[in-house]
Amino acid sequence: MSGAVERAVTAGSNLLPGSPLRASTRGALLQHLVPRGLETSGPSSVCQPQPGAHRARPKKIVFEDELPSQALLGTKKPFGSIPEGHMSRPYPVPDYVLKYPAVTSERERSCYAAVFQDQYAEFLELREQLGSAQKKLQQLKALLTSLPPPRSQKEAQVAANVWREFEKKRTARCLYLKDKLRHLKAQIQKFDNRGDSEGSVYF
Repeated sequence: MSGAVERAVTAGSNLLPGSPLRASTRGALLQHLVPRGLETSGPSSVCQPQPGAHRARPKKIVFEDELPSQALLGTKKPFGSIPEGHMSRPYPVPDYVLKYPAVTSERERSCYAAVFQDQYAEFLELREQLGSAQKKLQQLKALLTSLPPPRSQKEAQVAANVWREFEKKRTARCLYLKDKLRHLKAQIQKFDNRGDSEGSVYF
């Protein structure tokens, strides 16, 4: 502690409680307590607040008869309303929903059934290929841990990435066919149920 600070502390300790510190003593104490780089422009800016700076603003009292009428309030937009000019993005409709609407005749039913059988065969083939691809990926992952670095592991990693992309594309196609087959089946069943309710018989 410097001599100026010691003198300031000694002077402060000799004062009676409630006695004001001299400006030089107060400045020495502040210079010692405030870290370097955070010094203020002067002691008065730290210890002496501006008059009226913390004075609370009086609250404005509004009576019920001073509030705007309900007619004016009705023009206010409700909470959570969609802003003007904003257009909600519609969900994309699958192509098979537009291409295969409700069945209206026996001819359309036969066409839907033929498409269902053809796509179902492709779906089964894809599902089998996906099973083989998953097994291949497991084998490549096991091979990566046993190969010496770095070239052999790099080649195996490239092969694993190729199989992973293959599996991703096949999975997307398989899910598409699954939803399409479900749609075709539902349309055929609706037509059959409507025919049953009208007394028709299908063999």
